[in-house]
Amino acid sequence: MPRIPHALPVITGLLTLLSTAMPTAHAQPATYARPEAAVAALFPQQTFVEWTSTIGDWNGDGVPDLALLLNEVNGPSDRPMEIRLVVLAGTPGGQYTPLSASASYCRAQKFFNLEAKGASLLVTAVDKAEGDDLGSTTLQFRFNPRRGDFELIGKEAVWTSGKESGRSSVNYLSGKFITSERVKGRLKVSEPKRFAVPALAVLQGFDCDVYDDGTP
Repeated sequence: MPRIPHALPVITGLLTLLSTAMPTAHAQPATYARPEAAVAALFPQQTFVEWTSTIGDWNGDGVPDLALLLNEVNGPSDRPMEIRLVVLAGTPGGQYTPLSASASYCRAQKFFNLEAKGASLLVTAVDKAEGDDLGSTTLQFRFNPRRGDFELIGKEAVWTSGKESGRSSVNYLSGKFITSERVKGRLKVSEPKRFAVPALAVLQGFDCDVYDDGTP
């Protein structure tokens, strides 16, 4: 029987090629027994405390998720304390795994409110709350399972001063901007303005200090 001296190297090379071509299993995301442990793992060089939180099922898996607005403490004195918006996905075993986390989030002069509505997370920064003088800005993030992250799809600013009030609304999906104002009992609503919609921003790495939404 004739010898085939190069058969073994050829077979070995073929097996190596097949093994590199075959997909490997994705590493399982880290899970944590407590939200504080997940936050500490996300920001190992900083210390954050919870400002406010809410529960929802944003990824639609039937397991409650947790959204937190965090305020930095004990940070360097040469820069402002940071605000972070973090969403932790719940697991069937009662643990948490990071789903998305902002960079430097927007500030509120008074306080924040978080609200879950289906796949949307509404984040309201209240800047004025003194008697009849109120002012707030709400950003609407909606979870997109194809991107595995939250997209910023809307913004609404509201103010009241006595009997006067105003509102501005931005729809990043349609590229429409509209304002309304009530003065001396009369409501005036502007015609919707269109603007060039940038690519939808995602919550992961979202930096309120540098984000430009393109509105007029």
